[in-house]
Amino acid sequence: MMFMRSRHTREIMEKNMKKNTKFWIAAGLAAVVAPAALMAPSFASDHADTPNIVANPGTDITDVFLFPSPGNSNKVVLAMNVNPLIAAGQGGAARFDTNVLYQFKIDNNGDAVEDLVIQAKFFRFGSRQGVAISSPVKPAITGTNSRQVFGQISTGDINTTFNARGGMKVFVGAREDPFFFDLERFFAILPDRATPLTGTPIANPNTPQLGSWRAPGEAVDFLSNGGFNVLSIIVELPKSQLLAHGQKSPSVIGVWTTTSTPNGNVFVQQDRLARPVINEVFATVANNRHEVNNMISPTGDSSELRNDIESFLTFPANRSTAIKEVIKAVLIPDVLKANLNGNGAAYLGFETNGATGGTFGGRKLTDDVVDISLGVVFGTTISDLGLAPADGNQIPTLISDNVGAEGKQFTSTFPYMGAPR
Repeated sequence: MMFMRSRHTREIMEKNMKKNTKFWIAAGLAAVVAPAALMAPSFASDHADTPNIVANPGTDITDVFLFPSPGNSNKVVLAMNVNPLIAAGQGGAARFDTNVLYQFKIDNNGDAVEDLVIQAKFFRFGSRQGVAISSPVKPAITGTNSRQVFGQISTGDINTTFNARGGMKVFVGAREDPFFFDLERFFAILPDRATPLTGTPIANPNTPQLGSWRAPGEAVDFLSNGGFNVLSIIVELPKSQLLAHGQKSPSVIGVWTTTSTPNGNVFVQQDRLARPVINEVFATVANNRHEVNNMISPTGDSSELRNDIESFLTFPANRSTAIKEVIKAVLIPDVLKANLNGNGAAYLGFETNGATGGTFGGRKLTDDVVDISLGVVFGTTISDLGLAPADGNQIPTLISDNVGAEGKQFTSTFPYMGAPR
């Protein structure tokens, strides 16, 4: 809650909230598909996405990453970002919400239920804020309610790298926001959203008259251009710590993150995030759908999120039944999947057998999740992979925002995300 913003940023956010936002649209796929119910901007993959989250920025998960350690092939890196839109120059003063339980949840048997959790709980305020963080442990309870574990706990200070139990290396503190997207051009393409695609009735929904993204070299990354920061929880640990005792094969895990706040003797889930532009897009097709999906576990995606994806892919995306079925099969449940024995982290790489860049899967910092996602929904990715016949309904002008990671300050050493602006 010790989230700092510039006066200019506060004024923008207050103005947008006065426009009666039911949700703040997520970037990524939402850049071209937000329905009329969404009348104000979000700023990246899952930033300020519901009224409840806007009111409680300490619970706001913006991004999740999972990739092999660049320096040790036997280790893996997990990262979650929270508290978005920290203004340039304010990172040093930003603090985590001490009321929130932050969790990485790990499924290592494929049932979309957490077998292990890494929990982080913050204490103290000001420059001496500290964190109590667990190594991967069996959760006390599973699902949307959680209890804090007290075994395998290590403590450290904010904005400092420290070693923890289980061979973990940990950093908690302010980092540059790693997400990249041309938000300004989005508003030029869709100045209003009275209908899902163009704001005016579409004579032929198969060929909507839309604009295009800015050309390469002209596109602008909103977050880099604005110098925005986040608070990050970054851990590097042995891959073996994420598997069941004695497990070697299969080595596939699913990861998602949650934030929870206390209610009686449990912590109740407030936000959930895994893949960066899934719930943030498909669930915006009806009022409160995104919030509903934030509050459920991955086991609930087979009914809730599945229906959202089906509705969206029917209209406005207008995809064939075969392509819709493939997309639903890949994206349900919404967990970030990785094969710990695979090669090369790449968003949706495990699901596509390496077609997006590597068979490890997960998500590395430089993955262009916007373009990958746009290609799946509006492009020919599914048919190119031979997973379903082409349906002829792709929209070529919408498959890339032409923004890359060049403006980011990623590093080759831990904690890998750039220092705050």
